[in-house]
Amino acid sequence: MMSPVRHLGLSVLALLVIAHLAAAQGVPMPMSHEMPDTARAAVLGTISFPTKANPASHAAFIRGVLLMHNFHYPEAAAEFEKAEKLDPTDVMGYWGEAMTYSHPVWNQQDAAAARAALRKLADKREVRLSLASNARERAWLESAEILYAETGTKAQRDTAWSLAMKKMHEANPNDHEATTFYALSLLGLNQGQREAVAYQKAYELVLPVFRAHP
Repeated sequence: MMSPVRHLGLSVLALLVIAHLAAAQGVPMPMSHEMPDTARAAVLGTISFPTKANPASHAAFIRGVLLMHNFHYPEAAAEFEKAEKLDPTDVMGYWGEAMTYSHPVWNQQDAAAARAALRKLADKREVRLSLASNARERAWLESAEILYAETGTKAQRDTAWSLAMKKMHEANPNDHEATTFYALSLLGLNQGQREAVAYQKAYELVLPVFRAHP
């Protein structure tokens, strides 16, 4: 069982609470580039996200996840690329890099770049999935494969990814990473349009985590 998120700075958890309030009050969500400097300077925090990578690669992976949670996507991608170089056999670095190219809150996605990141692991989807060291890592990697599938519209792929994250969350409700990514996925279902129901559901998912680890 994964250890809980202990602190995530001004992270996805905080933004989901803000999103709920924004939807309730009818005000627009801030764009990522509009976040104040104080937010970007916030402490990234700590998480527990086990992988089979060697220690140096795993440390870079953790930094990447924390940066991604705090919406520093280019910096996160750089850390994941570092993790890949330090341990090319670990699938999670490639998963992480691919995920930095999807920004559900702002309806931004570079599927081509994400697919290129996944192909660094192996050319074929089936081969990539076979390289996962356990069922949990395979589930994470498969979620990225679903999000960046070669077929389907962005809206269809976003929906399929959200369903995959829901499955992961329901399989282990104590996995705060799965819960957080599931909540985030819900905000991508509206394709850039404010949807109070999605915000409410995401808010309800992350609020217990946010309260336990402010």
